[in-house]
Amino acid sequence: MTLIERNLKITLAYDGSAFFGFQLQPGVSTVQGVMESAAELVLGENVRVVGSGRTDTGVHALGQVALLKTRCPIPVEKCKFAMNGVLPYAVRIRAIEEVGDDFHPRFSAKAKHYRYLIRLVKERSPFLERFFCQIEEFLDIENMREAADRFRGEHDFSAFAKSPDIIENPVRTILESKIDRENDLLVFDVIGTGFMRNMVRNLAKALILIGQGKMRSQEIVELYRNRDRRRLGAPAPAGGLYLMRVMY
Repeated sequence: MTLIERNLKITLAYDGSAFFGFQLQPGVSTVQGVMESAAELVLGENVRVVGSGRTDTGVHALGQVALLKTRCPIPVEKCKFAMNGVLPYAVRIRAIEEVGDDFHPRFSAKAKHYRYLIRLVKERSPFLERFFCQIEEFLDIENMREAADRFRGEHDFSAFAKSPDIIENPVRTILESKIDRENDLLVFDVIGTGFMRNMVRNLAKALILIGQGKMRSQEIVELYRNRDRRRLGAPAPAGGLYLMRVMY
């Protein structure tokens, strides 16, 4: 009997501090690597897991989306249960569903929602370091909110990319950008049609500098114009960043 190839869309969550990013790298543990190993054990065939995009070392996900192709007839719920049984605890599959041939986790995506968490603390804790950006000093929240609103719309985000030598198009569209405060926790939510490497961490870094009084909110517009990556310095820590949802 000839088995029909199936396209399985996988929604997963992971603790990024346990991996050297999502994408396969030789000699180190990655999310893609452990997902492919688990799928091969459960499905009994070599598979390639394709993600909606890379997340760097230390970056977490609650709603990463991946795709694998298989001829194994195992039902999706049993596949989810079996794969979660062999995956490390730092990775959990939240859902598996069959999709059509026209679905691609990256190219079919309409937008992505990222969240950056800043915790206001009197003294930094080593136990929080993996999951928050910890700030020990006063932050002007209202100035940060005003600055976050300046990210909305279509802009040249060259100054917020990993390097000024950008091959890809640096013009991106931000649909939503806001900061909420929940006691000692600042939540920066940003939704956009596409992001460059380190872009969200650099957006968060700009907000932190503005909250600290080390940068003016109006400078964001200047950064769009002059594209000077050096103004922000190192990006905000990876541990505070979460990929919340990929929208299709």
